[in-house]
Amino acid sequence: MNRAERNKIKKHIVGACVQASSRKGCSDAAGVLHGTLFLADDPMSLDELVEETGYSKSTVSSNMSVLEHLGLAKRIITPGDKRYRYLLEMDHDAMRSAMLTNVKEELRLLLVALEVTEKELMETSSDPKEVVRITGAKEFYLKTSELLDLVLRYSTEELISLLKPKSP
Repeated sequence: MNRAERNKIKKHIVGACVQASSRKGCSDAAGVLHGTLFLADDPMSLDELVEETGYSKSTVSSNMSVLEHLGLAKRIITPGDKRYRYLLEMDHDAMRSAMLTNVKEELRLLLVALEVTEKELMETSSDPKEVVRITGAKEFYLKTSELLDLVLRYSTEELISLLKPKSP
């Protein structure tokens, strides 16, 4: 496939990845890089990603770290080669684990803050509605955290098997 054909096909995937990236609060560059990995024949080095996208090396490097953190790309090292190469994460369990781990960390941070806030309000607030609101939020996040713990216990295939309705 020549470069013009590749770019024509690539624009659909890249466009969707840019929109998804934007919804996560990430830059367009993260979306373009994510989309670029979809059509890569082999793992791509930073230099290849720079050449393919036109972004600076620092932009590519920082956004590839974001994609790794989100569980959308993975970094590999080829023996005998010091350069990192990147490829699209295609392992359901690895992607699910990375995504849920990120959400679990957000929940943990919120729960710590809610716990401290609840304690301070109980000691200082004259308005019981404030305490009730914070306590309710804390309970919601505790349940959500519990749910994520359960989802993390099973593989993707096990979850599908457990949750998919059985045919009559």
